[in-house]
Amino acid sequence: MACDNHCDTYKLTKQEFEYLLSPQLGSDLKVLEFKMQALTQPGDNYGSTILAAELTIQQGHEQNTLPLVVKLVPPSEFLREAFDIGITFNKEVNAYKLVSPQYKQLQIEKGIPESKLLDVFPKFYGARTNTQGNSNAKADNTAVLILENLKLIGYHTGDRRKGLDLKHMELGVNKLARFHALSVALKILKPNTFKETVLKSCDRYVIGGVTDDEVAEKWFMSTFTDVKCIPECLPYLERIEMSMREDLNEKRNPSPPPPKEPFAAFVHCDFWVNNMMFLYETEDNDENQPSKIKTPINMKFVDFQVTLYDSPIRDLIFFIYSSATIDVIKHHCDDLIRLYYNEFIDCLSGLACDTNPFSIQNFQDELNTNAPKEFHHLLYMAKIISADESQVPELSDCDADAMFQSNFGGKFYVEKFKFIVKDKSNFGGKFYEEKFKFIVKDFVQRGWL
Repeated sequence: MACDNHCDTYKLTKQEFEYLLSPQLGSDLKVLEFKMQALTQPGDNYGSTILAAELTIQQGHEQNTLPLVVKLVPPSEFLREAFDIGITFNKEVNAYKLVSPQYKQLQIEKGIPESKLLDVFPKFYGARTNTQGNSNAKADNTAVLILENLKLIGYHTGDRRKGLDLKHMELGVNKLARFHALSVALKILKPNTFKETVLKSCDRYVIGGVTDDEVAEKWFMSTFTDVKCIPECLPYLERIEMSMREDLNEKRNPSPPPPKEPFAAFVHCDFWVNNMMFLYETEDNDENQPSKIKTPINMKFVDFQVTLYDSPIRDLIFFIYSSATIDVIKHHCDDLIRLYYNEFIDCLSGLACDTNPFSIQNFQDELNTNAPKEFHHLLYMAKIISADESQVPELSDCDADAMFQSNFGGKFYVEKFKFIVKDKSNFGGKFYEEKFKFIVKDFVQRGWL
């Protein structure tokens, strides 16, 4: 096995690759050699170690190269505990093994043409959650998930600091609405199947150890300190604190109330620019020349570790405010929300579901009830979205200080919130502060804060 110095977690062997891949590719598969290297940049992902793998395989008399993505648990013990890997890794495996096939089968059964099928999951090649091979037990440090390498077939990730333009957002909202509608349709049309597939990817988990009082307070203070240092946020400080405390209490509740029907759906819960990849229409059909990129024509969703059965509004609002440029949100937020509703209803109708319970008034009530719940999520993610790659800790170095305290942005972060910084280019700079202020003011204006 060849691997760079980022690959310091569980070491895969040729025999293990054969074992994991043979259910999908055939028992005659032989792995002759392979090499792996880090696929993501610092700051792009903390819930797993993501590697690009290139395998030389043989089946019969044929030899081929097989490019893959391999997901392993993060190398830091702190991160494994913070992301509740024992549960969240299992959830993602179930999303690929159980949920994705049911989405496809339901669409085919309802006569959806192949060209119209929603197919937002990367191709699944194999997985293991623990050394026992027991899918009902918690994932351990040997957990592995193997997927297709989307980059090599022309998919690109957006720039988290730049944000997505209107065309990207419209495509994302379209796919997200249909993704949610499929789970609602499965719930309506095949309730037992829904229970045995979707709900198995919706187990509750505890992120960041928030059940611990000290850790919970760090979660709160890591963001609230930022708010207090931005003068434009001070008039809303009491409202902000109340909203953030309510969100934290919700996360700490081991038995929260079930989501309100009928909109409750299979929700990604981390649907932002880093967890999606776009395929583009190009002038010469050359996906490897970004300068010729014109229009996004398809997309895939990735990272299903924190999926839940919840209101789909939470994905929608988090996607818009975390991933779109401020200009797009200012001028097109309501348009994107309307687009979502229309696509959601259109998908349900195409699957022969009764849409009467999903009236526009009921949708508006769902929106106003659940949009406020994404407020703290958005504020906390603002620092990650705007962080410069050079200032973000490596996975193996990540600990509680890096995630919760003000050294997360490096020296710049500390100085910025003392108002003595002179050069804001090292961290989020003006973008970070403007994003923060915009979210607060827009939520206030919409009555969500």
